[in-house]
Amino acid sequence: MEIIIDPVFPPAYRELFKPWRYKVYYGGRGGGKSWAVADVLLLLGCQRPLRILCARELQISIADSVHRLLCDRIEALGLQAFYRITQKSIEGMNGTVFLFKGIKHNSTEIKSTEGIDICWVEEAEKVSRNSWEVLIPTIRKEASEIWVTFNVKNVTDATYERFILQKRDDAMVKKVSWRDNPFFPEILNVERMEMLKRDPEAYAHIWEGEPDTRYSGGVYAIQMARAVADGRMRSNLYDPELPVYTAWDLGRKDSTAIWWWQKAGGEVRLIDYYENSLKDNIEHYIEQLYGHKIIIREVNPITGMVVKWVRGDSIPEAAHRSSYKYGKHYVPHDAANKLLAAGGRSIVQQANAIGVKMYVVAATSQQNGIAAARKTIDASWFDQDRCAWGIRCMMNYHFPYDEDKQRFLDVPKHDWSSDCADAYENIGQVWRNDVKEIEPEKPKFLVNATANELFWPEKTKIRQERI
Repeated sequence: MEIIIDPVFPPAYRELFKPWRYKVYYGGRGGGKSWAVADVLLLLGCQRPLRILCARELQISIADSVHRLLCDRIEALGLQAFYRITQKSIEGMNGTVFLFKGIKHNSTEIKSTEGIDICWVEEAEKVSRNSWEVLIPTIRKEASEIWVTFNVKNVTDATYERFILQKRDDAMVKKVSWRDNPFFPEILNVERMEMLKRDPEAYAHIWEGEPDTRYSGGVYAIQMARAVADGRMRSNLYDPELPVYTAWDLGRKDSTAIWWWQKAGGEVRLIDYYENSLKDNIEHYIEQLYGHKIIIREVNPITGMVVKWVRGDSIPEAAHRSSYKYGKHYVPHDAANKLLAAGGRSIVQQANAIGVKMYVVAATSQQNGIAAARKTIDASWFDQDRCAWGIRCMMNYHFPYDEDKQRFLDVPKHDWSSDCADAYENIGQVWRNDVKEIEPEKPKFLVNATANELFWPEKTKIRQERI
């Protein structure tokens, strides 16, 4: 049977007729995703014999599947003479067959399912990471495809992370909404407009396909999702002609987190990210800045200042940073006091002693920091490869939910994502404004000290002082 595409078939879904390993449609309600996929599968099944698996995370009975939808579309398309409908499958005259399975409780059965041409995963926002790891290797027939449809729930959902945050060359990914549905009914349009007036946050999630911050409590979920939707997560964002800045959050029991970024006009480009909670010396993080080991040859025993250090072996995972031309390094306001295995010296003093001049970001309220960061994200581009963990942290940073009060609290939860978010908030404070500069502290006058015992840390050379 030859397929003729109806002229009124939604243009947004015409990629379904083209070969892709993954075809992913996501967004809000009313976009017609399920109808479009059902229609195309039925038409392709008429053209040639196909073995089609319709999967979802949970399927207790056939009523939980898209079986009913496919039956309705068979009637709407006038294909009753071609397809025979049974309680558990749909079969075409040419050998096409539609199978229906849940993934979570049928992993053994899923693994044994052979010869699938197309797997359609509906309501994929509910599919777990483990279920994807079970399903994907099962769909292994030559030229087989996996079609994915879902409404966005949380940015931390496994499906969102796998297909939206992680770009693949073999995937066609498209966000759709009610605008892409030429058959969008007026009765739903009235409901849509009413929600827009009554509850804009709910509207953004339900009709525009934004993450549901009402229930996930994501501090930056909407802004990060917008960055994804706008295509502001790319690879290879580093521009060698621009200076590189860093923004830090410093911890000992917590992680020390570092963002590398560049300014280009009205844009902030996040080009790199690193964090570690197992290192309690500033030298480790400065080595990450330069991409090679630092071998300290001489330290003044009185001032504690580094007099001489030499470049050691390259650090493979950080070697690309050796080409960065640094501008300023920004640290939070408590860095002038915070110690990191320092013997009494602040982190700013320790870094200055090695030749890395740090600038302290003025203190502000957490609310102001969050507000500035939200605006900054809307001007930001992220390197999806080198900033992958930082992106994940930003999407997971959230307000805890108080069950007794039935609302989200005003202070974000302090967990594994906090240090990254705190470091990013420093960018929000400084990328358009001046910051307070902390000068290296001069050595104190020492009684009975010789000139050779006094060192000027900024220039790392002997400086004579009068005693």
